[in-house]
Amino acid sequence: MSEYDKYYEDFGIEDEFDELTFYCVLPVIEQVTAVFLKLIGLSAIVTILAQLKSDRLNSIIDILLGLLCAFLFYGSSMKYIVAVVSISYMVVWVTCGTGKCGAAVLLSNLIFVFSCELAVVSAEQWHQIRGTVILLLMKTVSLGFDVDAGVITPPPPPLFFGYTLSPVSLIFGPFVTLADYRQSKHTPFTKDVFFRICNSFLLAYLCVIFSTCILNYALDSAEKTTMFGVYFTAQSFRASHYFVCYTSQITALIGGFQHSSDEPYSVVAPSKVEFPRSMAAVARNWNLPMHYWLKTYIYKKSRYLGVFASAFLTYAASSILHVSHESQQPLYSHTSIHGLNFQLPVVLFSIFLFSYVEMMLRSELAEMFDSCVLVHRCSDCSHRNKVLELPTKLVFVAVNVVQLAYLGVMFDSDPTQMEGYSRWNVIRKWSNLNWYGHMLCLLGVGLTFLLRVVNKFWGKKNQ
Repeated sequence: MSEYDKYYEDFGIEDEFDELTFYCVLPVIEQVTAVFLKLIGLSAIVTILAQLKSDRLNSIIDILLGLLCAFLFYGSSMKYIVAVVSISYMVVWVTCGTGKCGAAVLLSNLIFVFSCELAVVSAEQWHQIRGTVILLLMKTVSLGFDVDAGVITPPPPPLFFGYTLSPVSLIFGPFVTLADYRQSKHTPFTKDVFFRICNSFLLAYLCVIFSTCILNYALDSAEKTTMFGVYFTAQSFRASHYFVCYTSQITALIGGFQHSSDEPYSVVAPSKVEFPRSMAAVARNWNLPMHYWLKTYIYKKSRYLGVFASAFLTYAASSILHVSHESQQPLYSHTSIHGLNFQLPVVLFSIFLFSYVEMMLRSELAEMFDSCVLVHRCSDCSHRNKVLELPTKLVFVAVNVVQLAYLGVMFDSDPTQMEGYSRWNVIRKWSNLNWYGHMLCLLGVGLTFLLRVVNKFWGKKNQ
């Protein structure tokens, strides 16, 4: 018997609640607090020194504290973070004024990412830093496109490096624009912001305990191939994601990032993910700053290709660049990209497919029954049939909850999922569930086609 076991045996820990508390909850709180102390401490220093009212000095302070933050979390691997920022600045400097700055920064960053993923960096090192590298890619790409659009002028080196390396958003995020960064230096710290930070702290602790301890205990008691087991597995992954989002929300609020006085800064909307109006609402509310980046710099930039093509490119970009959060080890593996493994692109492509089919099906239902059941709420609703509206929406909420459980089974506690499942593991897991998620999608395709035929026939008949 180990000394650790003897220590707790002396306290008479016999029942399961005490075991869960002493062996899981308390250690998790201790480890999370250690992470918080580093992040929140550096963010607080940034905010306090912002009172110096010198933009250049504030940028230099952010650079120095950002480098310290990178060293505390990544050690010698921080050189790759410095490298991607430096490369991005050189590309911006060379291409500004050509109208191709955003595309050039995106291309150079993708080359850097795939080079590191495939050859340059060891798998262990890359797994540690890739989330931060992707956050830096998002910042620099947004800056490049904003320069092309004339929204901003090319920033001087201190401002560029201060923006990209600021410890407020370096490790967990969130994504912020250069305009957000500048505004944060002049945002007052109010009582409402303080209470929102406290609330985010509480929710972050609850989410990580719920994911790491409570749901893992429930999974030990449930058969993973049953509906309850599938749902708990997916719920554990989502709760871990909420922890990371609330952590980034804390640092953002401390750092002065706010939408407006009437709209508090939010990174995630769990209630809209857990009980989604549509699958598109899941993608939107999963990570609000990420959604803004994808919508602004991918979807709108490719809108000339058509709705389907631009939506497909958006989900493709998400599968490569989207920051994900590991379900079982949020304390050690803070963030990761949807890199070159198989399961993450497949899950995101499935979300795209489910979302598109749902949009088409609900469009046909709205036309047939003249009811407001579209994926997005009508801005000026003229639908007359209100009777079917609530029942139809509840059906789609239930279907989407089931689909989230189906998709989330890929993010279980299997150690191999940290490096990404192979295609055979993905096929095996969904085969165990009889591919019910994709069968529901196929049923939606059939219903859409049938309703479209009926609507066309009915329309011609009424003419």
